[in-house]
Amino acid sequence: MANPNVTLRVSGLLRNHLEECTGPNGEYETPSEYLRDLIRKDMERRDAAKWERLRSSLAEGLSFSEQEYQSIDRDAFRKRSRTRNGLTHDE
Repeated sequence: MANPNVTLRVSGLLRNHLEECTGPNGEYETPSEYLRDLIRKDMERRDAAKWERLRSSLAEGLSFSEQEYQSIDRDAFRKRSRTRNGLTHDE
Protein backbone atom coordinates (compact mmCIF):
# COMPACT_ATOMS: atom_id res chain seq x y z
CA MET A 1 0.00 0.00 0.00
CA ALA A 2 1.46 3.33 -1.06
CA ASN A 3 0.36 5.82 1.60
CA PRO A 4 -2.26 4.84 4.18
CA ASN A 5 -2.93 8.47 5.17
CA VAL A 6 -5.55 10.78 3.71
CA THR A 7 -5.63 14.50 4.37
CA LEU A 8 -9.01 16.19 4.45
CA ARG A 9 -9.54 19.93 4.69
CA VAL A 10 -12.87 21.20 5.95
CA SER A 11 -14.01 24.67 6.90
CA GLY A 12 -17.10 26.63 7.74
CA LEU A 13 -20.25 24.66 8.45
CA LEU A 14 -18.56 21.35 7.69
CA ARG A 15 -15.82 22.11 10.22
CA ASN A 16 -18.40 23.12 12.83
CA HIS A 17 -20.31 19.90 12.27
CA LEU A 18 -17.13 17.83 12.49
CA GLU A 19 -16.22 19.46 15.78
CA GLU A 20 -19.72 18.82 17.18
CA CYS A 21 -19.50 15.13 16.25
CA THR A 22 -15.99 14.53 17.63
CA GLY A 23 -14.11 15.13 20.82
CA PRO A 24 -15.27 15.09 24.44
CA ASN A 25 -18.89 16.05 23.64
CA GLY A 26 -19.25 14.19 20.37
CA GLU A 27 -20.27 10.69 19.42
CA TYR A 28 -16.78 9.97 18.04
CA GLU A 29 -13.40 10.44 19.69
CA THR A 30 -11.56 11.60 16.57
CA PRO A 31 -12.35 12.97 13.10
CA SER A 32 -10.72 9.83 11.65
CA GLU A 33 -13.14 7.59 13.54
CA TYR A 34 -16.06 9.70 12.30
CA LEU A 35 -14.85 9.58 8.68
CA ARG A 36 -14.35 5.79 8.79
CA ASP A 37 -17.90 5.37 10.07
CA LEU A 38 -19.27 7.64 7.32
CA ILE A 39 -17.42 5.60 4.68
CA ARG A 40 -18.72 2.30 6.11
CA LYS A 41 -22.29 3.62 6.16
CA ASP A 42 -21.97 4.84 2.58
CA MET A 43 -20.66 1.43 1.50
CA GLU A 44 -23.60 -0.27 3.24
CA ARG A 45 -26.06 2.15 1.61
CA ARG A 46 -24.64 1.50 -1.85
CA ASP A 47 -24.64 -2.26 -1.30
CA ALA A 48 -28.25 -2.15 -0.09
CA ALA A 49 -29.24 -0.15 -3.20
CA LYS A 50 -27.69 -2.82 -5.45
CA TRP A 51 -29.63 -5.56 -3.66
CA GLU A 52 -32.84 -3.53 -3.89
CA ARG A 53 -32.40 -3.17 -7.66
CA LEU A 54 -31.95 -6.95 -7.89
CA ARG A 55 -35.02 -7.62 -5.72
CA SER A 56 -37.06 -5.20 -7.82
CA SER A 57 -35.97 -6.85 -11.08
CA LEU A 58 -36.77 -10.30 -9.73
CA ALA A 59 -40.17 -9.21 -8.43
CA GLU A 60 -40.99 -7.67 -11.80
CA GLY A 61 -40.01 -10.86 -13.62
CA LEU A 62 -41.91 -13.10 -11.25
CA SER A 63 -45.08 -11.03 -11.59
CA PHE A 64 -45.65 -12.08 -15.22
CA SER A 65 -47.83 -15.01 -16.17
CA GLU A 66 -46.12 -17.96 -17.88
CA GLN A 67 -47.70 -16.99 -21.23
CA GLU A 68 -45.89 -13.66 -21.14
CA TYR A 69 -42.41 -15.23 -20.96
CA GLN A 70 -40.34 -15.33 -24.11
CA SER A 71 -37.10 -17.00 -25.13
CA ILE A 72 -34.01 -14.82 -25.02
CA ASP A 73 -30.40 -15.07 -26.06
CA ARG A 74 -28.24 -15.73 -22.99
CA ASP A 75 -25.31 -13.55 -24.10
CA ALA A 76 -27.58 -10.63 -25.03
CA PHE A 77 -29.31 -10.92 -21.65
CA ARG A 78 -25.98 -10.89 -19.76
CA LYS A 79 -24.74 -7.89 -21.74
CA ARG A 80 -27.98 -5.96 -21.13
CA SER A 81 -27.92 -6.83 -17.42
CA ARG A 82 -24.31 -5.72 -17.02
CA THR A 83 -24.98 -2.46 -18.83
CA ARG A 84 -28.10 -1.79 -16.75
CA ASN A 85 -26.23 -2.41 -13.49
CA GLY A 86 -23.09 -0.47 -14.40
CA LEU A 87 -20.84 -3.51 -14.75
CA THR A 88 -18.41 -3.32 -17.61
CA HIS A 89 -16.68 -6.68 -17.22
CA ASP A 90 -17.15 -10.08 -15.59
CA GLU A 91 -17.52 -9.69 -11.83
